[in-house]
Amino acid sequence: MTEFKRNQIITELAESLQAGDYGRFLSYFEENAVFELPFRVDGGILLKGLPEIRKHFESVAEDPMEKLVRIEEVMTKSYEGSEAVTVEYFTKGRLVSTGETFHIQSAIAIIRFGETGIVYYKDIPNTLGMAKRTGTLNQLAASWEK
Repeated sequence: MTEFKRNQIITELAESLQAGDYGRFLSYFEENAVFELPFRVDGGILLKGLPEIRKHFESVAEDPMEKLVRIEEVMTKSYEGSEAVTVEYFTKGRLVSTGETFHIQSAIAIIRFGETGIVYYKDIPNTLGMAKRTGTLNQLAASWEK
């Protein structure tokens, strides 16, 4: 895959996240792709194949946190490596409850591309930063005690 095509997909991934369109986001993954979330509160996960990845994103769409913020813009900065592209995601948004705006480095992703799409995606979200910005840090910390 050309660098131009990889950059085009990265731009479209950001647009998909901005719109909350996880179906579109997943359309850039190859059927046998791997999606990894290594740093989760309840332990890392490794999802193999598009059906497993899709199921995960269905639960993400139902997450109450999704209703606390209105994402206005997702921007990226990419770094080409020999085997993967590292992408920094920056999110600009607004708290639904107060209207307060925020701008945060929301995640880092390490992405490997195959011939037609993404074959590996490691998602490293800024969970603590987002929780702090949305005023849910106490609830997040309380969930760790369970």
